[in-house]
Amino acid sequence: MDFQQVMAEFKAYADYVDQYIEKTAETRANRVPEKLFESMEYSLTAGGKRLRPVLCLAAAEACGCTKETAMPMALGYEMTHTASLIHDDLPCMDNDDMRRGKLSNHAKFGETLAVLAGDALMVESIAYPLAYTSGVSSDRLLNAVRIFTEAFGPSGVCGGQVLDMDCALAEKEPDYVCKVAALKTGELIKAALMSGAALGTDDGKTLLIFEKYGKHLGTAFQIIDDILDVTTTSEQLGKTPGKDAEQGKINYVTAYGLEKAKEFAKEESEAAKAVISELLGEESFLAQLPMALLERTK
Repeated sequence: MDFQQVMAEFKAYADYVDQYIEKTAETRANRVPEKLFESMEYSLTAGGKRLRPVLCLAAAEACGCTKETAMPMALGYEMTHTASLIHDDLPCMDNDDMRRGKLSNHAKFGETLAVLAGDALMVESIAYPLAYTSGVSSDRLLNAVRIFTEAFGPSGVCGGQVLDMDCALAEKEPDYVCKVAALKTGELIKAALMSGAALGTDDGKTLLIFEKYGKHLGTAFQIIDDILDVTTTSEQLGKTPGKDAEQGKINYVTAYGLEKAKEFAKEESEAAKAVISELLGEESFLAQLPMALLERTK
């Protein structure tokens, strides 16, 4: 499977996610105040890579679950990721007025509604898969949701965001950069894979492989983000580049330099490929994806 084939398969998954979001909008709007729903949908439908739901769907299919069955869980991941971006852009956090090539949520709707839209998406990200997943045993579904909630809680995304805002810790924590990347970005990527797999299997060894794969892939993804932050334009990136340097944040590039960061990204991508190849084979979509993501420009 070459680069073009990998990206074509990725696009097919991402298109399926977008179609599902559009198709289920009316269901999700039920009993939600119009202005709140407008704010939630504005960010949810703003585009983006759809990486987390794609990984959830691909892992589910690899473990014998259909993408139709896994889609509510996958949408939960996109909801939470979108919520984290809304909050990340707030003036009290990264203070960015651009996201996914559009005005960020608070720049369009105001801070109050942006906070509430992010909160609502996080809650809905749990409620939706529980309400709309069918054809999966309750034990498997609950395990998938457990993995999910742990990933964006205080020991996951929320904890990573706190560390990311406290650069003074870098002097005390020797693995500060790695820890921030693992929590803020890696946890949700790893969990998306594990939740998708958990919908289709109870096998501990299989879930462990997806966990290891997700750790390496998530680290590589964050390193590439750090690289793109200093090497691309706002038009390419869809958000304001150079924000980390502007705010004095420490990432892989500022800590190790651009060339070393590129080496780390390649090493982590190769490690991810090696882990999942043991289970799915070297030519599988998930085995080829890490190397393809090395080439991304946004």
